[in-house]
Amino acid sequence: MPAEVFALESRQAQGIVDDLLDRSGGDAPFSVHLAHPGDEAAALSLQVAADVFLRAFGNTPDLLRSEYAELVPSMRHVVVLDRVARTAVGSAILQLGPAGELKTIVDVARPPWSVPAEAALGALGLSPQDTTAADLLLLSVQPGYRRHGIGTLLLYAAWVASAGMGLDRWTAILDEPLLAGLRAMSRGAVRRIAASQPYLGSAGSIPITLRMRPAEDGLLLRRMQDVGRRAGAHAGFSGELAGAEREFQALVP
Repeated sequence: MPAEVFALESRQAQGIVDDLLDRSGGDAPFSVHLAHPGDEAAALSLQVAADVFLRAFGNTPDLLRSEYAELVPSMRHVVVLDRVARTAVGSAILQLGPAGELKTIVDVARPPWSVPAEAALGALGLSPQDTTAADLLLLSVQPGYRRHGIGTLLLYAAWVASAGMGLDRWTAILDEPLLAGLRAMSRGAVRRIAASQPYLGSAGSIPITLRMRPAEDGLLLRRMQDVGRRAGAHAGFSGELAGAEREFQALVP
C-alpha cells in the first residue's frame, strides 16, 4: 500500500486535479471522473475521504488505513472536481468482490450488530461468491459544497458506474442523515439489514441494501434518469464514465 493512501500531500493532490481537468476539457462547473485501483485519481479520492471523515467523525488517516487499506485493490472511485476553484470536492468509493467479502457483510457480523454473514446474505438472496453487488464504502463531500447537490451527483455517478459493470445492488453502512437522502433519492429502493448503531465515529449508522435493476424496475430507472439529468445539469462526465452515463440515460425498461 503506498504511503500516501489517506495522506496525500497537498502539492500532489493539486497536480492530480490539474492533470484531470486539463485532460477532460469542457466548461461545466463540475467535472466527474471514474478511477480504478492504481490511478492517481484513486489516491485523490481517498484523500477527499480522509479530509471529510476527519472533520465529520474524527477518523484519522491511521484509522481509515486500518479499516480500508486491504480493500484498496478492490475499490472503484467517483471523484467530482470544481473546475473554477480547481479542487476536488467529493468522492464516492465502491468495493467490488464476492458478496461474502463486502465490508458491510463482514462488519455486520461483528458487534454491535452481530448478524451472522450467512443470515445477512440469505436476507439479500446472495451467496458468498456472488459478484452482483458492490459495497458503497465511503461517500464524502467537502464542506461548502453540500448545498450544491454534490452528494446526489456522486450517488448518481456511482449508480451509473455500477450499472455499467452489471451490478444490481449495493450494500452499505450509512450515517443516518446520508441514509435519509438516499431514501429520498431512490424512493423506496433502500432496505435495512440491521438496526442503527454507533459506528466509526457516527452516533447512528444503519446497514442497508439498495436495489438497482433497471430492466426489471421501470419506475426506479426513470426516477434515477431524472435525478441524473438534474444532478448533472452543471456537470461534465469524463472518460469511460461519460459513455456509461449516456448508455444509462438511453436505457428503457
